Amino acid sequence: MHGRPPALVSTTGLTRDGLPLAYSRAPAPDIAPWVQSLAAADIVAGTGHRHCGFFSANPCMRVFLRGRWRFETADGPREFDAGESNRSIYFGPQTKEMPVEVTGPIRFLLLQFHPGAPPLDQSKTHEEYLDRVECFDSGLPPHIRRAQYDDADTREHWLDHFEELSRQVLFSRVNHEPPELAHAVYRRLLATSQVDLAEIEREFDISRRTVERQVKASFGISPKQAVRRARALDMAAALLGVAMPEEEADFRLRYFDQSHMTREIQHFFGTSPGALARMEAVLLRIDLEIRQLRRLEAMDELGIDEVPWRDPDAEPD
Repeated sequence: MHGRPPALVSTTGLTRDGLPLAYSRAPAPDIAPWVQSLAAADIVAGTGHRHCGFFSANPCMRVFLRGRWRFETADGPREFDAGESNRSIYFGPQTKEMPVEVTGPIRFLLLQFHPGAPPLDQSKTHEEYLDRVECFDSGLPPHIRRAQYDDADTREHWLDHFEELSRQVLFSRVNHEPPELAHAVYRRLLATSQVDLAEIEREFDISRRTVERQVKASFGISPKQAVRRARALDMAAALLGVAMPEEEADFRLRYFDQSHMTREIQHFFGTSPGALARMEAVLLRIDLEIRQLRRLEAMDELGIDEVPWRDPDAEPD
């Protein structure tokens, strides 16, 4: 059974079992072609030391407002201390869960991009950014780098302020929108975790090789790898209680059998399905829930305020 240590308190939402969540929403229309979602996570955890994990299939910018952080990346460990000032870190697409250690209160803002949105450093490709991070502190104007987010402000105000600052950075760095093919493939991955390449060929009147090349350029991985990852993310969301309960049986049917599912969860998360379901998984649960909220929007099934796993009495003002 899930449990929450007594010192763990979230101001950005909780599950009905009392586990921390983020407050997230869709972006404003002018940045929506590039940005999938924004979120704020504010978890007061005393001075504890936690082993957690991030897993975002899409590139994202995380602005760490509190805590001392250590990430295990494809380039080795990276450490950032948000005790003195904000730290703005760009995360490339992930092919598996990234181990994270954090000491102290956990507070960060998240801006998640669509697949195919140009990296903030456009000299690099999404494939080159796989499982890597890059610090953008030095490249940001002081008013953005030192932006304050007051405890007394609503979390919606935090996101409004963060969105405006992100808009300034985005429009100074990118010069084209993600290709429509990337949006089309991602919508299918969110809705069903499947991609019919023949259907994409017909829709865009291009060859199979061109489809595969464009998916690789936008996602950093092949269509087959993208399907495997989407399938595992949905299954993990169900195991951690942040997916529609009635969908878990369907998620399981996407695997040949239990041993196939076990191997895939082990590959992407480094543990068995049963062990994952028993974990606190504070940061991983947040990433998975944000994806599931966007998935529900893509399927046009449910409004954000109605999701069954969130505790309505713990929602931020």
